[in-house]
Amino acid sequence: MDFSNVVLVSEYIKSYGSFALLLLFALIVVQCHIPVMPFGVVASVCGFIYGFKAGIAVSWISVVMGSIIAFYLYRFLKIDNLAKKILENRRHVPEELIFGFIVVAHNIPIIPIAVPNILASLSRISASRFIIATALGLLIPSISFVAFGSGIESLLLSPNYLTLLFIVIFLVVFYLLKKYSHKILELIHREK
Repeated sequence: MDFSNVVLVSEYIKSYGSFALLLLFALIVVQCHIPVMPFGVVASVCGFIYGFKAGIAVSWISVVMGSIIAFYLYRFLKIDNLAKKILENRRHVPEELIFGFIVVAHNIPIIPIAVPNILASLSRISASRFIIATALGLLIPSISFVAFGSGIESLLLSPNYLTLLFIVIFLVVFYLLKKYSHKILELIHREK
């Protein structure tokens, strides 16, 4: 595909109106339950199609709603009883550690969003703390991936140093989060 046609592809997808929006919402909600497609890909598509501000709104609201649905669904289905049978020697994990894990895990791109949702539903974390941790934990990845997606068009059509700098910073931040996530969790656990 010729990169000058990127705008045409975006406009074509937008021409489906609410259906395109519902499809992106559904993709994000599904990946909160089962990791079908990485969140970063779908959030980048949101940024590409809807631009930075609207893309953040679509991706962040969708992923938080999807995570809340997953949390309540797993609790409703009593996945906890299944886990007890599988993991006979289950220990109680403090709510503060689960809260920190949710925030940090959502910022590590290789961890599917379904993982913190499932682990939170197995824990004793309250729904309100789960929602706060999820909303906080998913804000930075939503902004980052949407910014990347919204910048793809300008990068492909007329690359410049500012866009390249953003991509390098983006990659460095995620590398550092991946490398030091265990230390962040330790610090959060020690403070509580």
